[in-house]
Amino acid sequence: MEARQDSNRPWTRFQIGPREPGTELQEFLTRVKPKQRKYFTELRSALLALPEIEESIEIDELRGDWCPAYRVRGLDLVWVHFDEQLWLSVPVEAKFGKKVFQDENLDSQVVERIKDAEDLGEVKYASLQIRSAEQLDQVIPLLRLRHSVLTG
Repeated sequence: MEARQDSNRPWTRFQIGPREPGTELQEFLTRVKPKQRKYFTELRSALLALPEIEESIEIDELRGDWCPAYRVRGLDLVWVHFDEQLWLSVPVEAKFGKKVFQDENLDSQVVERIKDAEDLGEVKYASLQIRSAEQLDQVIPLLRLRHSVLTG
């Protein structure tokens, strides 16, 4: 069992014995609703296309649920949650927030969710629900922007 403290967010990752790559995620996805799985698969493909992406299934200690977590250079990019709806938890540090508000190409509803980010300690977190393919398409540019901030 491995536990690690991240600079952005408390998290814990459990790994039991050697496993094939992707086995943990495949097992996790068997418990996900089909529509959520479809949106997640598209989101995951977009995220894994970005350089330096790390993917894992972890307990989100702020919410207490198991979920996929994506990082860049050890920093949180996004956490993906599966409740009644698929939703994302995105850290909003000052530098990232400023870039979001300056970017005229982002969807206005996405920008509004960033403005409404919840303060959970050192960093704010925005919650973005994914209920449709259109909402997924609106959030991907935000995640690309966050990736560029983390790698910049």
